[in-house]
Amino acid sequence: MGEVYIAVGEQGCRLANELQAIAIIVDALRASATLASLFERGVSEVWVVAEVEHAWQLKREMPEALLVGERNSVKVDGFDFSNSPTEICRAESLLGRRAIFTSTTGARRILACQGASAILVGSTVNATAVAKVARELAVARNCPVVIVASGVYGHGEEWALEDVAAAWTIAEKIGFTIAEAPARPQGRLDDVFTSSLHGQELLALGLDADIQWCAQVDAVSAVPKVKGFSQFAAILRAHSASP
Repeated sequence: MGEVYIAVGEQGCRLANELQAIAIIVDALRASATLASLFERGVSEVWVVAEVEHAWQLKREMPEALLVGERNSVKVDGFDFSNSPTEICRAESLLGRRAIFTSTTGARRILACQGASAILVGSTVNATAVAKVARELAVARNCPVVIVASGVYGHGEEWALEDVAAAWTIAEKIGFTIAEAPARPQGRLDDVFTSSLHGQELLALGLDADIQWCAQVDAVSAVPKVKGFSQFAAILRAHSASP
């Protein structure tokens, strides 16, 4: 039986690197759901960057790419889409497209796990699918799984409530021994997501639909996986059967 750890923020990224684990980046509101939705809708590749200026730099090199992302939970001026799964679900003509993605927190957590054995992106919305992939990779590579509850960059652990809840949902589905984890938030997922600090922030911006969408379980089956790094970007593709 393998082991799974749940750890918050930068500490989680460090643990994934130290253990050379299978890392699952959980940014439940909303980066994980947006990235999974992009692949579910047929996007072929996503370049994830931490800075808006890096996104624009890549756009100059890849003018056909879509720009997706937010700052302070609001779409970046000039981008095609915000970090919004409901926006992605309504979008047309995504099949085969390449996207460039940046977000306040999730993007940074992905980039901070470069020492991990593999990096997946998951949340409640693809919980069963990402748990299955993580378990298979952990068994094949004889390493633990570290689920990184992203929190909000620059804030304390109290901003990670919905991420911890989503991480527990995934951990249960992996079925390994839980070696270390914060306490599991109690209550229905939609209530936990809505009452969280970040959820309240999104509600104030009128983003109720995104919160409800992100609180679903198994709404999509796509599992974003880092295939490599280039300069300041992580290059993600949907996981296929070959590890």
